[in-house]
Amino acid sequence: MKKLFSFLCLALSVATIAQAQITVGENTSQTIRTGNRAEQGDFGLYLGATTTMFKNIGSSTKLEALPLINLKYMVTDKLEGRLGIEWWRTTDTTKGDEFKNSEFETNFMFYPGIAYHFNRSNILDVYVGGELPIGGGNFGKKQEIEDEDDKEETVSNFRIGLGAFIGLQAYICNLPLAIGVEYGISLNNYHYGDGVMTQDGLTYSKDTSYNKFRLGNQARLTLTYFFKP
Repeated sequence: MKKLFSFLCLALSVATIAQAQITVGENTSQTIRTGNRAEQGDFGLYLGATTTMFKNIGSSTKLEALPLINLKYMVTDKLEGRLGIEWWRTTDTTKGDEFKNSEFETNFMFYPGIAYHFNRSNILDVYVGGELPIGGGNFGKKQEIEDEDDKEETVSNFRIGLGAFIGLQAYICNLPLAIGVEYGISLNNYHYGDGVMTQDGLTYSKDTSYNKFRLGNQARLTLTYFFKP
């Protein structure tokens, strides 16, 4: 009986100590942010791989590209402002025994825009937005023939347009990162300038100036890093 009483006293003492360890804590006024959704005041640095860069890529085409880079700012919990830049150059080369022909295209674009976020989920985020594609570039061809001077023709262009897009992103890593996809369409006005031809060490101008409207579309794979200033 004495042994049973001693065992019960020991068990009660252990339980009391354990309970004290579990329940004892310090008061704190710190607010712990739950979820991982971007909120007002957050910045985001966004990298996107776009279908525009990779169109018409074949075995003979060389691609040099800077991914679409967007700087985002959450004006409110739902309204986002953004400014993006994009650069790429493609070169398609054909070679023979005594010649080399190259066709190239270079583009540099700005994408100022806004987006409105609908879903308040801490995991998935759905949004729509608009942007103003503006920029330009050049395209042309270069011919190199053995024992002859190189010949190159270039035409520059300037464009401005109006676009709309829809996007979906998923927050990961306790807010800092989000991965997603975007799809957009745009109507652009292309202004093509005068052409320039260089041959035999001389440069000639060609009157090729004209305007053309084009309807385009673009898909983007995105990775965004969020931070506070």
